[in-house]
Amino acid sequence: MPSKPMFPDKTRMVKVANALLLELAIAPVIFLVVALLLELGGASLATNPGFVLQIFFVLILLSLAVIGTTFFVQISKSLMSGRASYDPIGRAFRVMSLGAILSEQHAVLGLILTFLSGSIFYLVGFSLVAWTSLWWVRKRFKQNLASLPDA
Repeated sequence: MPSKPMFPDKTRMVKVANALLLELAIAPVIFLVVALLLELGGASLATNPGFVLQIFFVLILLSLAVIGTTFFVQISKSLMSGRASYDPIGRAFRVMSLGAILSEQHAVLGLILTFLSGSIFYLVGFSLVAWTSLWWVRKRFKQNLASLPDA
């Protein structure tokens, strides 16, 4: 037996989705401010540069895996296909929110690397990837919205 739809109407879902996207777009800015304050204060977990380079490559591989997962989640028609039959609005929201949260992971990876290295440049680069991914998820969300019923 299908559960109750997540959102009663499309308008309410769009408001919640836009709020989530805004929060996740602002988070890397907060990360940058915190990292900048720590870097200016000289407080970091700066370690051996060789170790930081190894971690950097591992986090790049992890980031590529997240990009692949985000891509799959956004283009997959089979993901939550059962929900689409009785709650297409809720499915669209869940696909968007999963993609947005995965996009945010790039900024978190950059923050980790910034704390380990003491250099804010890692966070800037990973935040740019996060914002680009979030923009793409938002674009896909708008495409999905166009195909949804208004009710």
